[in-house]
Amino acid sequence: MKIVQVQTQAEAAGAQRVSDMVGDGLRARGHEVRTVFMYRKTEAYDADPHADFILRERPRGALGLLRAIIGLIGYMRRERPDAVISYQHYGNIFGTIAGRLAGAKHLIANQSGAPGKHGGPLALLADRLMGRTGVYDYSVVNSGWLAAQFEQFPASYRRRIRRIDHGVLSPAETLDRRTARAAFGLPDNVALAVSSGRFTKDKNQRALVEALTQTPDYHLALAGAGPERDALLALAAERGVGDRLHLVGEVPPAKIFDFLAAGDVFVFASRNETFGLSAAEAAIAGLPVVANDLPVLREVLGDAAIYADTEHDGAMAAAIAQVMTQPELAGRLSTAGRALRDKYSPATMCRAYEELLV
Repeated sequence: MKIVQVQTQAEAAGAQRVSDMVGDGLRARGHEVRTVFMYRKTEAYDADPHADFILRERPRGALGLLRAIIGLIGYMRRERPDAVISYQHYGNIFGTIAGRLAGAKHLIANQSGAPGKHGGPLALLADRLMGRTGVYDYSVVNSGWLAAQFEQFPASYRRRIRRIDHGVLSPAETLDRRTARAAFGLPDNVALAVSSGRFTKDKNQRALVEALTQTPDYHLALAGAGPERDALLALAAERGVGDRLHLVGEVPPAKIFDFLAAGDVFVFASRNETFGLSAAEAAIAGLPVVANDLPVLREVLGDAAIYADTEHDGAMAAAIAQVMTQPELAGRLSTAGRALRDKYSPATMCRAYEELLV
């Protein structure tokens, strides 16, 4: 079967790592799979032999968006896929429309957030309409929490919802801690908390920088890129912790476990998640996790994390200090995290997607 996956933007983020796993898994099952990005945001996929780009830069204004849509429709008509799997709100809308126009027999949309959380009211309206009328065949949710957000949707929409939990890769081989820190230019002889994700207000790395000011005994390394980068550096300088904050830039998916190997604890302050892929990756890699106290993170991580409400001053810092100073606790969290490997098997996820295509 010829399959095209549609993503909105090309960058090293969670939705893209999921489509990487789905693509690899379906190719291993004999399918032909390519991933097309509506635009190139970073260099993360420049060397990917299975990736294509409609635009080489972010579209500006209505005309730029129109160019991306027309380009995507043309791409689909050339590729003539049997199936389209789309991700993110704009990828779902325009990927599904382009797939229908190209005659694709199977269309699967992935919900990347609670209804209305991303894309604004027009994107929400389009999703409801496409789900109710069967413009796409299935709407995939990746957790019980996310499935519950659609309980008030019409029955005609909910009939098309399928739950497929994200698969999470396990490290095949990782660097030892000293080598990993050297690879990313991180100090060797300090306690180190690590985190990964786009630098945005929703990901809430600001809370992690604030925690540095309340616990002077560790450093913080952040992997990622995004609009909040300069604000994070300015905050760290203002709080007098700039020498303990290390921004290592965007880390490609193939290197993420090398980065995690540098840390003593993984910290995750995100305000909005549907699964929490980067935290699950860290847990499965054996890092103890300190996470924001979100219901979905408790569902996904269970006993592999301790939880702190980032809205309460000092809560995150206290939780990080607890893990850093209690080796037995850190060991229990690490053991529980490694035990999640079977629960979030990429093979199980890919098999579930394939079952929707028959």
